[in-house]
Amino acid sequence: MIAISIVLAFAVLMLCLMTAKRLYKNSGSLLELEMSDRLYWTIFVFFALVAVFVRVYKFGQVPGGFYQDGAMAAVDGKALADHGTDRYGMSLPVHLTAWGYGQMSALLSYLMVPFIKLMGFSPVSARLPILIVSLLGLAVLYLFSRDAFGKKAALFIFAFGCIAPWHFMQSRWALDCNLYPHFFLFGIYFLNRSMKARHRKLTLSVSMVMFGLCMYCYGIAIYTMPLFLVMACIYLLVKKEVSIPEAFLALVVWLAVSWPFITVMVINFFGLETIELGPFTLPFFPDSRRSSDILFFHDPKYSFIIQLLYDIKCLLLVVFIQAPDKPWNSMPAYGTIYLFSIPFVLLGLGWTLLQFRKNSAAALLILFYITGLWCGVCTIGVNVNRINIIFYPQIIFAAVGIYLTARSFASVPLRAGLAAVYMLAFVMMCFSYFGEYSKTLEYYFYKDFGDAMLSIKDDDAEKMYITASLHDDTRGNISEILTLFYHETDAEYYQGKTCPEGLLPFDERYTFAPMEDIEIDPEEDAVYVAAEDELDCFDMDLFDARQYGGFFVLERKE
Repeated sequence: MIAISIVLAFAVLMLCLMTAKRLYKNSGSLLELEMSDRLYWTIFVFFALVAVFVRVYKFGQVPGGFYQDGAMAAVDGKALADHGTDRYGMSLPVHLTAWGYGQMSALLSYLMVPFIKLMGFSPVSARLPILIVSLLGLAVLYLFSRDAFGKKAALFIFAFGCIAPWHFMQSRWALDCNLYPHFFLFGIYFLNRSMKARHRKLTLSVSMVMFGLCMYCYGIAIYTMPLFLVMACIYLLVKKEVSIPEAFLALVVWLAVSWPFITVMVINFFGLETIELGPFTLPFFPDSRRSSDILFFHDPKYSFIIQLLYDIKCLLLVVFIQAPDKPWNSMPAYGTIYLFSIPFVLLGLGWTLLQFRKNSAAALLILFYITGLWCGVCTIGVNVNRINIIFYPQIIFAAVGIYLTARSFASVPLRAGLAAVYMLAFVMMCFSYFGEYSKTLEYYFYKDFGDAMLSIKDDDAEKMYITASLHDDTRGNISEILTLFYHETDAEYYQGKTCPEGLLPFDERYTFAPMEDIEIDPEEDAVYVAAEDELDCFDMDLFDARQYGGFFVLERKE
């Protein structure tokens, strides 16, 4: 598939160059794309149904298992639903403690609360917020594109968004930072609408609420969101699309929503004490190392220039080369927007740049893109999820490039061929994702370990010894958070505040360590979960063992 993509990319490049040449010779004029309303809405409904189907098919089962960060957000979401605290007992935190040395944005956990309340605690209820927000993202993608480029271009953009690998993959699992691009898009849509809306100030305020919520989606918002807002404000003031009083209103609304998060960043930058405001907590994280992920606070063993060049290299590889990334972010043979789409992206970007002065929506889109590029430069070694705000603009530019090509050539076979290539790539991606590739995801989402933990969820053994050897982690952090997730552990039991009758306190009952560090006593009332390469630690004549892929549950023989 990669070889085919390279050939297709070259063909697409030639096609884009021919399109650009025609546009230049004809001073940007395009052929009319004839389409009846009935055909238009038939295509729209078809792609909408396809988008929903592939995102809900086997939802909660694929990816199998549960990734550590998603499990952590879910465990904190359960604690918030049950007690109004995170799993450590912190009351309504503005930002989550997560691993301690690295924090987690809180919005996803809060969004999980109503689903956990209504549906119980499960992979489905934990993943539903991302799914719903992603589907809303597709709807807003269409609405914004219609305002920016017209009804027909919006159909191309919507269709491409429905089948884009990045959008499809991120919608099926729970990662806090993947909320960021959606809320960013919501903010831009309402900001653009506010310039034409009847209730102008209300719509502008809604946009600022969305931008304010962005701050609780991903920590990098602290150095990306303000940049966009300043650029957009300057542009709209110069164009006289907003007045100074309206700009001031926007600032007030945005700060009213975002100031708790900004305060948390200030507290941690200057090492101030935790602040409690009624039930809400603005915490200081003494062990935080998150600032080292930012270019301006990078590891001093590398010079600023070397680090900057490395970040630019990562940016180019992730965004324009679509190099292989983390398995849960993109599939190597398809990338984020299909490997052969980049020439269309460049064509669409160039066309949008030409609209910058006369089309405010196009200008906001360019500023959105610049913000994404800034994120890539300033964030150490970006991967797909760290630069996720750039992919909505990428989707729009690619689809605009396809739309321009379709309107530059009257050839029906060429138009049909483009549609067929993308639909074939999409179908092949789906078969791979739900087929062989799902096995890859199961490994990285610890499915075997999860199955082992589920099998002992109701075990009445006095003690549980859980391996800390999960992939490259030997500290026990991942084992612990997945145990809390699969055993639906009550937060107050975890904190030591309560203890169910007949059980030892959590810290006494559960031990997370490599098996070689545990004194294995076949006489003890205990159950062990060990990795396959740890079986040498056991006298197998004294234990019964059940296998779950690469993990074993061992209990003493009666």
